[in-house]
Amino acid sequence: MKPPMQTRRLFLTRLGLALALGLALASCAGLEPTKLGPATVIEPVAVDEPAMLAQLNAYRASKGVAPVSLDPRLTQVSADMARYIAERDSMKTRQHSAEGLSGRLDAAGYRNYAGAENLGAGYASQEAAFAGWQGSAGHDRNLLNPYVTRMGLARVRRSDGTWRHFWVMTLSRPEADGRPVLVNR
Repeated sequence: MKPPMQTRRLFLTRLGLALALGLALASCAGLEPTKLGPATVIEPVAVDEPAMLAQLNAYRASKGVAPVSLDPRLTQVSADMARYIAERDSMKTRQHSAEGLSGRLDAAGYRNYAGAENLGAGYASQEAAFAGWQGSAGHDRNLLNPYVTRMGLARVRRSDGTWRHFWVMTLSRPEADGRPVLVNR
């Protein structure tokens, strides 16, 4: 039998290794902790996709960029991401990256040539979300991306936390729309 101090040290070493391995695996999987209280309610909110599409396409036309169309698969990808950020009460996530978007589109079986994503939090209306995206250089670049041909939109409301309204617009070019022609901008 080992002395008690040696047994305790061995136990703590193994526990530390197990915790480190668990954190590493969670980090690799892109899992981030949720911030849900016992009474937190997260629910989807209906959006007017045709109105957002019309607004987006009018904006794209004013800048000489081809229109996009609605895609229910991108709406689902947007809804999943809106829920994800609402559960965390934050838009700062490894899932909101080129790699994260690509992985989520792949997981949805959405083979594509191009993709972009706009997140928003705190906007109480579609008009406010769109104006916010236009006012941000990176988001505006996504709105005017000449390589995308489809759009999906979702909104989720959270009952508590820092933010109450979470928006996601996913833009992409599925393989069905063909390879993009490179544009000099």
